Amino acid sequence: MTAPRRFVILSNVYDENYQEARDEEIPPCLSSPKRRDLFVCLHQAAGVPVVVLSSPPKALGRRAPRWLSRIATNFAGFPQYFCCNLDAPKLRIPFSWFSYAFHVLGHVRRGDVLVLDNFELIYVLAAWFCRVAHGSPVLLDYEDGKHLTDQGWTRLLSIPAEWLGKPLIRGAILAHPSLGARLPPHLPKVLVPGFYVPAENNKPPRKPGSPTRFLYAGSLDSPRGLELLLQTIPRLPPQNWRLDVTGAGPLEPMVRQMAKDPRFTEKIVFHGVLDSKDFSPLLAGAEIGLNLQRSGNPVSGVTFPSKLFSYLSAGLQVISTEASDVKSILGNACLYLSAETPETLAKQMASFILAKAEPRGVSEIQQFSIPATAQRIRSFLEKTALI
Repeated sequence: MTAPRRFVILSNVYDENYQEARDEEIPPCLSSPKRRDLFVCLHQAAGVPVVVLSSPPKALGRRAPRWLSRIATNFAGFPQYFCCNLDAPKLRIPFSWFSYAFHVLGHVRRGDVLVLDNFELIYVLAAWFCRVAHGSPVLLDYEDGKHLTDQGWTRLLSIPAEWLGKPLIRGAILAHPSLGARLPPHLPKVLVPGFYVPAENNKPPRKPGSPTRFLYAGSLDSPRGLELLLQTIPRLPPQNWRLDVTGAGPLEPMVRQMAKDPRFTEKIVFHGVLDSKDFSPLLAGAEIGLNLQRSGNPVSGVTFPSKLFSYLSAGLQVISTEASDVKSILGNACLYLSAETPETLAKQMASFILAKAEPRGVSEIQQFSIPATAQRIRSFLEKTALI
């Protein structure tokens, strides 16, 4: 077995380096922290360079067509190259299939290993180009089974992407155990739901009389449990707590309305969508993270709430449901709800507000540290015969 020349990541992830290079507002990339840690683990596991090839994201406010030129930057210290594209309504996506495919083909060399960021048609088409031209082996970074939960028109793209992509892949990095059932049983797989990267400084002890600070971060929708949280709030003690909410989604108007309620104006703060730079101090100031993903929703069978690792890495205590196999993966690191009801959640939150909750341990998630994950990925790569 010989080591690959490089890992070439096909992903549209980006960080502040690209945001600064782009001279217009674009949405923050919320998946960048996990992708950063995964790329570091791949680099450590095989000891070879990592290169990221991307297609530019659309602008936030601009609707007029614009030609986006190629940009070379870096992502978390790794070289990143963005292809050109025509950013215009209804044309951006189909145009990107061709511009990105030729972009990837121009950068990939024989001996490189491709890593696809999910079964996305744009990556699958480019990977087929490289398979024909260079015989490129392919790994899958399988974050979600999007077409199982997506009811929009993009479902029409994700279904053929999976069908076309499966014959290419030699192994899969899974964010959720059930995703492995969608792949051939003989295919090598490794579970990487997230990364435990402890903060350098310990949190200061809570000052007597200061409000208990809860944090809800993520999609503002019913599947992620925001509706459950809003139903819980009126049941909490009248004083001595604060709830910070960040994210976007269909229930955002309900969050804004409750934050303006005279009963909660001093207790609920809505921050909208934050990039990693602005999210970090909010995370550092929180004490308890909330993961309320609902067990009965299909999304819980194909995704893992990686924000749990952000909470735990920052030293937060965590209240969580057991959806997405969280308990079997994180063990005793979280405090789990016995029932997904407002009454049960209010009781658990009140136990922190009244300072009666016992701290939870994190020893069981040490296996998700970067060194431990890199070792597991190395064993996985050996099974794929890529190293």
